Amino acid sequence: MFTFDIAPAALFDERERQFAAWGIPPPIVARARAGITDMWGTGAGSWVPVWARLAREAEADGQWLRAAQLWGAARFPALATAERQEAYDRQLAAYAKATAGPRLPVRFQRVTMEVPVDGPLPLHLMARRHRRRPGVLVLSGGVDTWKVELHRMAVATALVTGLLVVTVDMPGTGEAPGPLTPDGDRLLAGLIGEVRRRHPGEPVACLGLSFGGHWAVKLAARGLVDAAVDIGGPTGAAEPEETVDVLALPYGMPGILGNALGLDGLPEAAEIDDMLAAFSLRGQGLLNPEVDNGVPLLAANGAHDHFIPRADTTRLTTVWIVPGATHCAAEHIRPLLAASWAWLLTRPAFRRSGSRSRSRRPHAA
Repeated sequence: MFTFDIAPAALFDERERQFAAWGIPPPIVARARAGITDMWGTGAGSWVPVWARLAREAEADGQWLRAAQLWGAARFPALATAERQEAYDRQLAAYAKATAGPRLPVRFQRVTMEVPVDGPLPLHLMARRHRRRPGVLVLSGGVDTWKVELHRMAVATALVTGLLVVTVDMPGTGEAPGPLTPDGDRLLAGLIGEVRRRHPGEPVACLGLSFGGHWAVKLAARGLVDAAVDIGGPTGAAEPEETVDVLALPYGMPGILGNALGLDGLPEAAEIDDMLAAFSLRGQGLLNPEVDNGVPLLAANGAHDHFIPRADTTRLTTVWIVPGATHCAAEHIRPLLAASWAWLLTRPAFRRSGSRSRSRRPHAA
C-alpha cells in the first residue's frame, strides 16, 4: 500500500456529492472540506483527523449509521496509511451498532460465506420485512466505494424491488480477500454459485457501479447471472480505437487503482498499462458481438465520464447515456437507479419470478 499525489480540494470537487449520497449531510461535508488542508498527514488539518473528529461527534450523539459513513470518509480513498486502516476498523464497528436490532426498515444480516478457492467473504444481506419477491441482486461498488457506503442504495433497492440484496466488496477492496486481479470474477462467481445453492429456483442478477460494473459485464458474458446492470464500468469495449492512459487519470485514480492491485508504489506507465490491459473484456474474448448467450445486460453511464471512454459503454447491448452527467452519472444517480430497477424486474427471469412472488424471510446466503 502507498500514498500518492492528490489535493484534498480536488478530491472534494469530485466526491462531495458522493459523500452526501452515502448519507453524510452536506453541511458536515462542508465542515470537513473547510478543515482539511493535507491528504496523508496526521496533524489537526489532515484528512483522517478531521473526519475522525466528526465521526466521534456522531458516535457521542448515538448516530451510529452517520458515524459509520464518516469513518468511511476518513478511510477514503484507499487504506494507504495505518490511520486509514484504523478508520476502516472503526467504520465496521460503528456499522455493526447501526444495524443491530429492529431499527432498520429492512431485515438485515451480516454473514460470512465460504467461497471456493478464495475463502471467507463477508456480505451484507437486506430484504423487505414482508412480501419479499423471489430473486437475488448482488450489489457491488468500485475500487473506493465499499459495502457500508452502499447502505442507503442497498436499502432502497431492497424496499423498491422486493429482491434480496447481497452487498459485496469487489475483489481487491474492503473485506474481499486478496488484491485486484483480472480473474477476480472467480470470487463473485463463487458467491453466485453459493447464492443459487441456498436460493434454488430464484433468478440472480448483478448490479455493479464503476469498477463493479466491469464484473457485472463479465459475469453476464460468462452466462453466470440471469441479468446484469453496469453503471460506469471499464470494459475494454472501446478498444482498439480508444484506450485508457492510466497514469493520466484525474483525482488520484492511478493511486487508488494501484492500492487495489496490491502494489507498493506506482510503476512506470508501460508496466501499469500492461497490468490493466489484462482486465480488458475484449482482450479476454468476452465481447464478441457475434456471440449472444441471452443474458440481458444494461450498460449506463454519464455522457462526460472522466475515467473511461464512452464506447466502453455504448458498444455493449442495451445502452443508456445520461446527458450532462459524469462518471456513473452521479449527478442523476437516483432516477438512473430507479429506471435500472424497473428494467431489471421486467427481464424474463425476474418477470416470471414476480408472478410467483411470496413472502420470505432472508437467511444466511
